[in-house]
Amino acid sequence: MTLKDCWEAHPDVLVTDLSDELVLLDPRRGEMYSVTGAGSAAWRALPGDLAHLTGAVTAAYDVDEARAREDLRTLLAELEARGLVRNCRTG
Repeated sequence: MTLKDCWEAHPDVLVTDLSDELVLLDPRRGEMYSVTGAGSAAWRALPGDLAHLTGAVTAAYDVDEARAREDLRTLLAELEARGLVRNCRTG
């Protein structure tokens, strides 16, 4: 994953905003996921590349840019593995 990779929410994922938490429903799998804190800030900033998402997180939270970027790499990899996000360029 590079800074230039663009990420977007999978179009089938349904999102419910509970203010301090986002609930993501994947109707293809019938599974729900919860995203809070910096993860919800990143989700709200989709679509975007890692630099854009990192900027959204650091603007919303008092977190070091390098730490935010590494945490986002982990989060995006997990969300991609669950089919909730996908690479904008490869779909």
